[in-house]
Amino acid sequence: MRKTILIIEDDLIQLEALKKLVMEVEADVTVYAVSDAFTAYGILMEKTIDIFLVDIILDPTKPGDTSGIQLVGKIRNMIKYMFTPVIFVTSLEDTTKYAFTDLNCLGYVEKPFSQDRVKQLVRKALYFPSGGETEPAFCFRKNGVFYPVRVREVLYIENTRHVVTVHLVNGSRLTVPYQSCQRLLDEVDANCLFQCSRSTIVNKDYVLNVDIQNRYITLKNYDDKIEIGVTFRKKVLAEYGL
Repeated sequence: MRKTILIIEDDLIQLEALKKLVMEVEADVTVYAVSDAFTAYGILMEKTIDIFLVDIILDPTKPGDTSGIQLVGKIRNMIKYMFTPVIFVTSLEDTTKYAFTDLNCLGYVEKPFSQDRVKQLVRKALYFPSGGETEPAFCFRKNGVFYPVRVREVLYIENTRHVVTVHLVNGSRLTVPYQSCQRLLDEVDANCLFQCSRSTIVNKDYVLNVDIQNRYITLKNYDDKIEIGVTFRKKVLAEYGL
């Protein structure tokens, strides 16, 4: 599938340079090259963009301008762009941590940018699935920050003490405000998730063993056992056609 790339850069010379570099990496792409956030927003709403290259400072006449970051913040709030690769172009040294953690960008290039660095990141971005090839994902919010999490990254989810703890396959945890198990299951269309107790959702793809008699589930590469609720025994059996 032919991919679509949107470049947003206020300097017209650098805008054309970035477009040229992208086309050198892959000629069979559609490239939109614009110099302001307003025009970019109109395009990304009308089209489906597969890769974004965004200059952090889109209005250098405004002191402290970070309108590129604000634009990507809006992009990340859209379901179809939760995981779309974003490459930042920046001359700011203190934005990289925010870009990587809160906005989940693929990478960044510093001005004056290295042609090899730009090409390397574009090549990497081209390996990502196209916008139409989306996979199930949760959209968690905490303290005004947006946390997208793919279902395949989730080991299990538990509701305890009025908070939701998402246990991830990589061993880390994400704690977010309370939502009921039913609401979480309704949020995504994923057959691999099922509820095994009043407070726990498990990803079937990582289940190693189900012990109905003793009422627990063992997960791959995870030592703790997940309890099966008394009223959920039949439901768990049904998940496995038993």
